[in-house]
Amino acid sequence: MLIIPLHHPLTRATFPFVTALLILVNAWVFFGLQSGDQEAIMQAQRQYQQAGLARYEMPAYQRHLLATHQSDAAAELGRMPVVQRSAEVARRTLTDVEFITALRTGALFDNASELEAWKPLRAAYDARLDEVFTLRHLLRSSEIDPGRMLTAAFLHGGAMHLVGNMLFLLALGLLVEGALGPGRFLAVYLLGAFASSAVSLLWRWGEAGGGLGASGAVAALMGVFCVVWGRQPVRFFYWFGVVFDYVRAPAIWLLPAWLGWEVYNLLANDDIGIGFDAHAGGIVSGAIMGGVLVGFGQVRQTFISTGMQAETDGRWEQAQAHLGRMQLAEAESLLAAIARDEPDRLDVAVMRYRVARNGGREDLARQRGRAVLDHVGTGRDEIVLQSDVLRELDRAGVGPSVETRLELARRWLQAGALEAVELALLPMDAPTATTSADDPGHAPAQALLWFRLALAYRDRQLDEAQRRALQQLVERHPRQPQAEKARLLLGEMGVQRPSG
Repeated sequence: MLIIPLHHPLTRATFPFVTALLILVNAWVFFGLQSGDQEAIMQAQRQYQQAGLARYEMPAYQRHLLATHQSDAAAELGRMPVVQRSAEVARRTLTDVEFITALRTGALFDNASELEAWKPLRAAYDARLDEVFTLRHLLRSSEIDPGRMLTAAFLHGGAMHLVGNMLFLLALGLLVEGALGPGRFLAVYLLGAFASSAVSLLWRWGEAGGGLGASGAVAALMGVFCVVWGRQPVRFFYWFGVVFDYVRAPAIWLLPAWLGWEVYNLLANDDIGIGFDAHAGGIVSGAIMGGVLVGFGQVRQTFISTGMQAETDGRWEQAQAHLGRMQLAEAESLLAAIARDEPDRLDVAVMRYRVARNGGREDLARQRGRAVLDHVGTGRDEIVLQSDVLRELDRAGVGPSVETRLELARRWLQAGALEAVELALLPMDAPTATTSADDPGHAPAQALLWFRLALAYRDRQLDEAQRRALQQLVERHPRQPQAEKARLLLGEMGVQRPSG
């Protein structure tokens, strides 16, 4: 099964520079630092045979397998011809950390003389292996090495392995780097590489083996993409057997498809030499990181919405043009169609509100304006759009309820949009009974928000704004507990900055 999102066009404006840098680094490592490693490993293993290490390590490995309750593996090894058995032990010992550790203790040898005869042979062989870049940096099962857990993500076992991973990295990097920004994207990639290695170690602990490749980090990008783009419809190409096509669906739908495929193969095809464990771990860790980034408003909604606009075949631009020419019916028709396809787009909801307002349909404008304010979003662009609509509703005397204003103030305060918080708490002009921010029943919540706003201004060293918020608190809610604290702070500010 193959599923690749192909949604955003690659242009100079959308070029993913960090993604390109990661591709170049992976290519440099493979074609530069790893070049010649396969031949070096073959030469080292010929040395293993010629030096007679197999004579000591074959029986020791049999004992090790039995001692670690791997009787099936010991029986399978025992059935091999001697030459094949020797080569198999040489291959397995490249990554069997537990066996090498046991060898060095001497516990697997019959006597001390065997141990002493083995040591110089093994030392010469290990020195040869230490010259192999790949062996120094790949992930080894049953060994916790933070350095290897990261560096293994930049190694590849062959040219096609590299090309496949880099194609996925390019497709996902274009979408994820644009949505997160280069710094957060790089952090997600590296953390995903580390997390996928950790899951692989957990799944394969006690086994002898190794892992390498960027697929765990790329899988983390898959998880991030699904959560960050969420319910936004995206175009993707799928290929399953003989069936393939381009389709559009919400990005989050790809999460169970991708994760389910990896888990299925992990359980059904775990012996084919592909790191399904790392892939599944990468997807899950990426989804978690994506959720954290969305929760803290660290997503570029403008990039995602731009992609949505490109997918609406010019309808968005046409609607803007119609609105500019006051062709309201035509604009409304296009916007309604876009809203059906993409119901979560805030910019579409705002424009539909403006169409109703410009058309003099006050009840509909009020309804749509309040729907804009009900949109849950903490991105900077979203808050700007919502605060503009709130200001217009207040000027028209049809502002939202106290409960809505308090919810907006809490959400915007958490996002750090302090001026917008003040707008939510302090209606413009003469508010109506439904918009008053001084409803006695809500006074405790309002006073607390004014006080938290003042502290947030203080943290940013905005003294005048802090003084203004404290004065509003004292004047509007003089009997609330926070008012007494506000008076003390105002007194301190007056002492520090005497007037006149």
